[in-house]
Amino acid sequence: MKLTVADYLDQVVGNKVLITENETTASKAQQKTILKKAIETVIEALDTGHLGKYQITIRVKKGDPVVFHLDTNLINIPMAEAERLDGKLLDKEISYPVNLYMVMESEDVNKSGLRIDELANETDLSGSIDPLVERLQEWLAEHLADVMEARAEA
Repeated sequence: MKLTVADYLDQVVGNKVLITENETTASKAQQKTILKKAIETVIEALDTGHLGKYQITIRVKKGDPVVFHLDTNLINIPMAEAERLDGKLLDKEISYPVNLYMVMESEDVNKSGLRIDELANETDLSGSIDPLVERLQEWLAEHLADVMEARAEA
């Protein structure tokens, strides 16, 4: 799927994004079945012409829950910060491919409290999702471990 900045902002600001929210434990959040469902849900949204967001609030043993989500966006910023897609970052006249990003929010993930990395580009989203599930599982495990380590030292 490709969108102009205006079309993207129209979906986000117009509450047209298909959002799924769940809550679970850290160990369950890393299971392949959970992650596969998250990716499939976002791809289904894109296939129907909608942006998608799949959010999991992860309960952990120590401290506040960690918020993880898969966001669809044109560049690597969280969907919640869509207003940053201004002329300084993207040309408003061009259609850009919609990519899928892994986002983790926790004051303990790093100094900014936000970690975002691309999971899949437009080409990756049309292929097998098994490699995406593997990559997401590794990424989630790594960054949840970072959070737990930071909290253990606190």
